[in-house]
Parts: sequence; structure tokens; C-alpha cells
Amino acid sequence: MINSDMKARLLNLKDHCKIKVRFNDTDMMGIVHFKNYMVYFDDGFVSFMNSILSPKRIEDTVHEGTVFGIKKVEITYQDSAKFGDYIIVETQIKKIGTSSITFQHEIFREADKTLIASVECVRLAMELNTNRLLNVVDFFSKNLP
Repeated sequence: MINSDMKARLLNLKDHCKIKVRFNDTDMMGIVHFKNYMVYFDDGFVSFMNSILSPKRIEDTVHEGTVFGIKKVEITYQDSAKFGDYIIVETQIKKIGTSSITFQHEIFREADKTLIASVECVRLAMELNTNRLLNVVDFFSKNLP
């Protein structure tokens, strides 16, 4: 079982993922459509999980039948990204529950470090075939290097 030191370590980890805004991410005004930020937050989740599970990948856990479904999302938009911008998605764990993990993601424009959007996202650890909730602590205990 994860001890308090391991939990503290997980809560202090942060990952940065760089993404170039594609033309098809934008609307007719050339700015990122609001729904596409969820894709960027998901990219941040994958990058974060891969950085802490290394050498195992989150893709491996999905193929093994463990997924992290979204229960709740709360987004605050501060600015907008445009076609051609490079954005940085900063991801960290805010809270570790029994069957859930609360992630904090922030998107910054790389050129001027402007905060574009932030999200608090609660994800549930689930067994894909049965939709049975899994214990997050057990997941990390089995999968952290």
C-alpha cells in the first residue's frame, strides 16, 4: 500500500507537455474552439502518467484493462490560443482519493507564458471490462517503478 511519503511524492510531481495548435483545433476566427482544450488536458494526463509510470506506459494499463474515466471537469478560460501557437500543458495531482485522482492542469502560451485555461479534473480508476471502480492506491503500488 502507498505510504504517506509516496503520496506526498506523487502530489509534488509536475509534468510539462508541449503541443502545437493545429489548424483543425481552431474555429473560423483562428482561435482554439473551447471543446478542444479537453483534448489538450487529456494529452497532459497521458504525458504525466507516462512520466511517473515509466518504463510502463498508460497505454499499457489501458490494454491491460485499467482506465481512468472522467467523473468531473471544471474549466476556467483566461485567454485563447491561436493556430500556430505552442502551448504548454502543466499537469499535477491535486488529490488522491480511494478510487479517484484529482488532476490540476494549466495551459500556458509558450511565447509569453500567459495562462490560457486551467482545469480541475476528477478521474476514476476503473476496470474496463466491468466498469468496477479500482483502488487508486493499489494501482500506484503495483505500477510505480
